[in-house]
Amino acid sequence: MVQIVSPQPANEQTGDIHRVEDNATPRSNVTPISSEAARHLDAHGRRERADEIFRTGEYDGETLRMGQVLRRVREALLLDLGEIARASLIRENFLMAIERMELQTIAKGYLVPYLIAYSKYLGLPEQDVVQRYTRECGAVAEVKTLAPVPKIGQLNRTKDKLPLVLAAAGLLVLLIGGGVTAAIVMNSGPGEVTSPTVVAVSGARESLFADTAAPQTVAGDPPIEIVAVRQGWLEVRAADGTIFLSRTMAAGENYFPRLKAGWTVSARNGGVFEWRAGDMVIGPLGPEGAQVFSISVDDQLVKAAELAAAAVATAEAAEAAAAPPKATP
Repeated sequence: MVQIVSPQPANEQTGDIHRVEDNATPRSNVTPISSEAARHLDAHGRRERADEIFRTGEYDGETLRMGQVLRRVREALLLDLGEIARASLIRENFLMAIERMELQTIAKGYLVPYLIAYSKYLGLPEQDVVQRYTRECGAVAEVKTLAPVPKIGQLNRTKDKLPLVLAAAGLLVLLIGGGVTAAIVMNSGPGEVTSPTVVAVSGARESLFADTAAPQTVAGDPPIEIVAVRQGWLEVRAADGTIFLSRTMAAGENYFPRLKAGWTVSARNGGVFEWRAGDMVIGPLGPEGAQVFSISVDDQLVKAAELAAAAVATAEAAEAAAAPPKATP
């Protein structure tokens, strides 16, 4: 048998693929890898890609928050949320909420265990995931010990007690004044003319002598909520830029933003959403069909207070009009 070896080209380096002609039949001296080895090689490549996303916090040039990093790592590993939910015994909607960083549906005390279980399943360092995630989501109080901030000096400022002292003194003066006026009225003789001055006690009644209580107002801030009248996209951001909600809401869905924290709201159609405080409608988020950006949540407290005051004034005026006229002595 004659074996003819083709000469090696001058520009071909040693170690390249050689072609050997055996009985005029070309063949290669490179052995193809098995399908199992190919799968291992592909899995290794996906693992490297996932670790790169976690290490850099970027995907296709976009900087990601920790919830988005977990999602991109999962997708790089070709893992499904349902599969992870069955293996980790965490509900699929909770895993989705973690990726979206919408934590209002997760009960207090459960976020950290969920993060540890999820990151362990993805093959990521659990403590790094917990610290980075909670650092970007400062509204979660349960993780302050896991991502501590160095304390320099006294962080808890001593509250000024002067306003409380003045308020207590003012209330005491009102109570004393009301008691004195009542005593004068009760002790006055038949021919004695009393002063018609009305002394307000707490605002719950029109006067100390009113028979009917005026409408009560709830102490503290009203529960401001955003309600979707129709389906539409809504985004809620904290003062530091943290996104707590960014998705399409169905008709009838509502969201309670944090008050007095500098939060803002944006929507693609302001007429789709409206502000409410209990049963009272404050008004639409914005004009119908117009995009709105960074609408202040705290401004709605002022509007709610104005509407509540107007409602109380209307009720008082209606009550005064319905009351019978007082007889002239």
